[in-house]
Amino acid sequence: MLRRSLLANYAGQIATVALGIVMVPAYVRYLGVEAYGLIALNAALQAWVQILDLGLSPTLCRELARAQDEASRKEASVLLQSLEKFVAAMCTLLFVLSLLVAPFFAKDWLHAAGLPAHEIESAFVLMVLTASSRWLSSVYRAGMVGIDRQATLNGVVVGFAVIRAALVVPVIARWPQIDVFFLWQLGAIAGESLVMRLLLARVIKAPLLTRTFSRAALSARARLSLSIAFSALVWATTTQIDKVILSKVLSLQAFGVFSMATLLASGILLLANPVQQAFIPRFAANGVGDSRNIIPSYLLASEITMIVVIPAAMIFAIAPDLVLRLWSASAPSTPEAWRVLQCYAIGNACSAIAELAFLVQCAQGNLSLQIKGNVAFLVILVPAVFLGSLNNGAVGVAYAWLALGLFRVLVWVSIVHRKFLPGINVRWYRDMVARTVATGLVGFAFHYTTLLRASRTQIFVFLLLMWLSMMVAAVAVSPISQRKARSLAGRLVFN
Repeated sequence: MLRRSLLANYAGQIATVALGIVMVPAYVRYLGVEAYGLIALNAALQAWVQILDLGLSPTLCRELARAQDEASRKEASVLLQSLEKFVAAMCTLLFVLSLLVAPFFAKDWLHAAGLPAHEIESAFVLMVLTASSRWLSSVYRAGMVGIDRQATLNGVVVGFAVIRAALVVPVIARWPQIDVFFLWQLGAIAGESLVMRLLLARVIKAPLLTRTFSRAALSARARLSLSIAFSALVWATTTQIDKVILSKVLSLQAFGVFSMATLLASGILLLANPVQQAFIPRFAANGVGDSRNIIPSYLLASEITMIVVIPAAMIFAIAPDLVLRLWSASAPSTPEAWRVLQCYAIGNACSAIAELAFLVQCAQGNLSLQIKGNVAFLVILVPAVFLGSLNNGAVGVAYAWLALGLFRVLVWVSIVHRKFLPGINVRWYRDMVARTVATGLVGFAFHYTTLLRASRTQIFVFLLLMWLSMMVAAVAVSPISQRKARSLAGRLVFN
């Protein structure tokens, strides 16, 4: 089941990430860089809206993963129906507020040169509606993960990703307006939510249109949910505060360039998501009782995550100019964009690896340490981002993000290990250093190749060979791969 979920998650993630990244040059072509700045702001808005969930979606996932009998499934069904009504009420409130805030957003916050104010206002209202629909969709996604229907979930996600990211291109080619783009996104996300809700109803017997609402079901899990919510608040602040500040400091066009570079770097986090999602049910099941029961699963998840994200981050760090040239011939490729891509890629790789420590605490239902850590992250990052943006613009913010990522993986993870998984620090960090050094040496060997006049096909082949070589190096120094090699050698000798 784990292998099937992992493969399904990667297939779904690769498809959605590829669509999201490959389609950006088309968006820029038909809508312009300023309009893409609004699209990037929409992603940040979605992260902030998720805070209003108050941690109930991850709690729903946890409850469904632990539901082994009819009574517990019925309780989870009541929780789902109560949660979706809470979300619907909050989304209605957000829509009303967006109508009031839209003029300030268009005229006073953004520095737009080409987009008219009235178009930005209507786009902002649609952005809020889109983010609200994504919030409801994330509730149903959490439920699908909790019942371990991850293959089905990824089929739905990929199908609607094609509708949302690819089929919108001929629409904006015919009507090149940003509000048309967001209207299409709203319809696609609403359709995705409906399909997942119907699938959940079949499994846990939760009818779609009912009056069921239980404050007790929500309040009974308030402590864990609010802990998760606070962590989500701090995480949203640490990951999106850079975009909020820079959207005010930079022109909308410069902010669009910054967003394009950070979008590419966000692929590192998206590569890690399938691993984390596949291990959530196993962590939840093994986390009952002694937290040390999670250690074998945690080490396996850590190894797979590192093998996936470290080579990708190395490519972005060593050859950012080639990555940008391969992605789009028309994308701005400047030293500033290269530096932003490098810093965010390494910082995101560190964050992806460190995120597994959060999942361990969530499986134990004890987030007190995580809350303290998140407060520390917030205290460090917000002033650093503010000062960096004032002194060095986007590059200063990128350095702040890199410093936070290194702090999380080098300091914070060791603290979590000592409390929840004692005795694994030496082994865990030794393995991480080995994979980093092995892939780094291979990457720097490729770094000295000159490709100033290479075509995009030649760049693709070069980067593919570079990635494959670093993947081989990472696997070669990984304990699981070594055990498999020794087992295979033993069978060959004795046979």
